[in-house]
Parts: sequence; C-alpha cells; structure tokens
Amino acid sequence: MEPPVLVGARVRLRGVLPSDVRPRQRLGWHREIERGYGSERGTGPMTDAEAAKWFELMATQDRFLQWVVEVEGEPAGMASLRLLNPVDRKALFAVGMHAPRFIGRGLGAESTRLVLGHAFDDLGLHRVGLRVLAFNAPAIACYRRCGFVEEGREREDCWLEGRWHDDVMMSLLDHEYRRQATPSG
Repeated sequence: MEPPVLVGARVRLRGVLPSDVRPRQRLGWHREIERGYGSERGTGPMTDAEAAKWFELMATQDRFLQWVVEVEGEPAGMASLRLLNPVDRKALFAVGMHAPRFIGRGLGAESTRLVLGHAFDDLGLHRVGLRVLAFNAPAIACYRRCGFVEEGREREDCWLEGRWHDDVMMSLLDHEYRRQATPSG
C-alpha cells in the first residue's frame, strides 16, 4: 500500500524510497533507541546488508502503511499503521526516530498526530492500538499526550538484557480522537 504524504509544521511523512537507504545507513544503530524496540543491538554502523533489509521491510509490507519521517529534508525516523483491518476498522501504530538528535523534540508526537488524523479522518478507522515496552516512559508519555489510553499489559512479553519486561497496550478510539480534536476537547 502506498501511503499518502502527510505534512506537519516540522515533519513530512512520505513513502519509503530507494534513495532513503544510504541516509538511513549513515544514521546507524543507537543502543538506547534499539532498546526501546526490544533489541539488544549496540551502537554502531549499519552494514550494507542491514540497510538493504531495512529497505525491504519498509517497502514490501502487506496491510501496512509505512512512512519515512522527514525532518528538514532528511529521513529521521519511521511511522506505520500495521495490520490494517477494514472490517473491524482497526490498525496498530508505531513510530520511532533513528538517531538521538531527533529525540525529545516533539517530532514523534507530531508524526503520531498526523498518522492519527489520516487513520480516523481519511481511513475511517474506529480503533488505533499500539504496544510499548513498560520501561519506555518517554514514549508512553508521548502516546498519552496524543490521546492514547492504557488498556492493559502483556506481562513478561519481551526478554531483554537478561530479564523479562512487560508490554503496555494502549489504544485510541475514533470518538476519543474526535473529542480531543474539537476546540472544547
């Protein structure tokens, strides 16, 4: 599925292009960012093979809308609506930045709001859910600011750094989104 271009004040979300491979590769891996995704990958360069695999995953997913988050013309992160289900009108959301310099600037929240607008206003979804590791307090705070509500936990769902971690399940429903989008909401 080809995602539409979504434009905010500081970010532009667009489909992935072959020309994104080298800029993504230059950003490399960052331990704390990867840890937030449940990976034990360390900090370091991204190999040619890893960059090619990244592009393949971004460009070939069925029932996914994948966006590159572009900041000042540079690919800075990704956002997605996965497992789009038109019958139940739901999807799973994910967002992430690729390098520390893009974190803590509100770019993830801006990207989240753009994708939610598309999900509810254009696609007519009823529910957008997500999962986030319980120790990722900055991400959870961002999702709450964007209207997501915690609905439960999957206990000990991720083995990371020699111990189990919980996943927090969150969602936003269309009527909640519309209520917060109104001037009095």
